[in-house]
Amino acid sequence: MKTTHQKILNVTFIALFAALCYIALTVFFIPFANMYIHFGNLIVVLAALLIGGWQGGLAGSVGMGLYDILGGHADSAPKTFVLKLLIGLATGLVYTFLAKRRKYPSVPLYISGVISLMTASGLLVYTLTENHAYTGEGAVLSPIFFAIGILCIVFGLLKTRLSHKTAAAVVGASCGMLVNLIGETVWKLVTFLLAGSGFKAALITAVLGQASTLINAGIAIAGGVALFCALEKPFSKILGEK
Repeated sequence: MKTTHQKILNVTFIALFAALCYIALTVFFIPFANMYIHFGNLIVVLAALLIGGWQGGLAGSVGMGLYDILGGHADSAPKTFVLKLLIGLATGLVYTFLAKRRKYPSVPLYISGVISLMTASGLLVYTLTENHAYTGEGAVLSPIFFAIGILCIVFGLLKTRLSHKTAAAVVGASCGMLVNLIGETVWKLVTFLLAGSGFKAALITAVLGQASTLINAGIAIAGGVALFCALEKPFSKILGEK
């Protein structure tokens, strides 16, 4: 059972990270071409790793959901609330499970790397063989997936150089971002279908329209894990964890 002090800390940190999520979207963002590069997901991942999955997810839901409501995107607020909560839950649950095992997660990293490389290859083949309005996005996504695949394999090989907690944080953050990527794709797919598009065209457009989602995911994983490594010990002391 948590003490009153720990409950107060929970509420305080949820509010703090929710505020940081809102600030990350309103101040620290980079408009690039037709994409919206931001650091909101980074804060959600960091919060999930430091204070817990549901706490980090709730902070992201409140902070980023509030941004949608106040920023004129109220129609996407329900999606944001659900997806950010799921990011936190997936990141926190996977990290906690792997960290408690105290075993370096080489296999999950290798599997993630192979899947990413296969996805990159599929996108490259599609880009070179199909004439579609989104082939340009396919050309962007392919190298991103390729880079992710290589990095996962490299992390898997760094078994003697990285702690199992750091590797667990990488896998946890990656799972959180995978959930977000799937959710964003499904959201776009449903939106296009409701607008009258055929299923195949809607699916292709939804999948190939995720360039900014992937870039934001890379930022969230790299930045979230790096900050987690720097802040883990101070937060553990504050939260009274061993």
